[in-house]
Amino acid sequence: MKPGKHIVDTTLRDGEQSPDVSFSRDQKLKIAEILINCGVEQLEVGVPSGGEYERETIRQIIVRRGHAKIAVWSRLNTDDVRSCIDCEPDIVHISVPVSYVHIYSKLQKNKMWVINQLYTCVGLLQASGLKISVGFEDAFRSDASFLLSLAQTLNDLGITRVRLADTVGVATPTICGEMFALMRQYLGDGAELGFHAHNDFGMALPNTIAALKNGCDYADTTLLGIGERTGNCDFFNLIRTTSGLFDWGISAAGAQRAQEEYLEATRQNGGAV
Repeated sequence: MKPGKHIVDTTLRDGEQSPDVSFSRDQKLKIAEILINCGVEQLEVGVPSGGEYERETIRQIIVRRGHAKIAVWSRLNTDDVRSCIDCEPDIVHISVPVSYVHIYSKLQKNKMWVINQLYTCVGLLQASGLKISVGFEDAFRSDASFLLSLAQTLNDLGITRVRLADTVGVATPTICGEMFALMRQYLGDGAELGFHAHNDFGMALPNTIAALKNGCDYADTTLLGIGERTGNCDFFNLIRTTSGLFDWGISAAGAQRAQEEYLEATRQNGGAV
């Protein structure tokens, strides 16, 4: 029996960060419908801190979600988290910077700030009763001991959903396999591990496959592989190339049909892509 794996489609969040891509509300609702009808289990549909128009679009997707779980994305700050809570999604995903270049150079903070912010944001979400997913931003340029200590902190707080992000697309399949094997060994079978790939060096698909072979449960994808800079892992290509290895609950034919419907929907509404 093939092991079951799960898609987290982020076309409506990271996909919209592609150069020259901007979806209308009607387009977002249609894209969400296409993915839900295809059988995608979880959609990451936006960033509530983007404003009330974005939050209302997210709410409308949530009303129409059917069987799917709807996730929203938050930076590691309390204002973002409160905006997420206001939308009442199924899952809130907090992005936590873990590489020193992000912590010290980009944010001009330190590790203790990250830990304190994590406790505060998690506390707000736990009080709301919403499910929490935590993503380690720039995980593949981080210090492994710091990353594992944060993972242990999350485990102590009862949070089992952890996502590693190759934020600048520098990982390789070997590195991804080793990192996920280490995380699985460290956190045990109770952890729900996810991977968010970027395609800067054309490795989003092979990196995702390597992660899935070594303990990853949830693969982030986008339709046509769109996404920030050079894109993310392509939804159809992942299903097509791994359908013999994993049970996605989605056939390659179904994934191709979703891709074709997406192209038609964007053409009819002004060509977002």
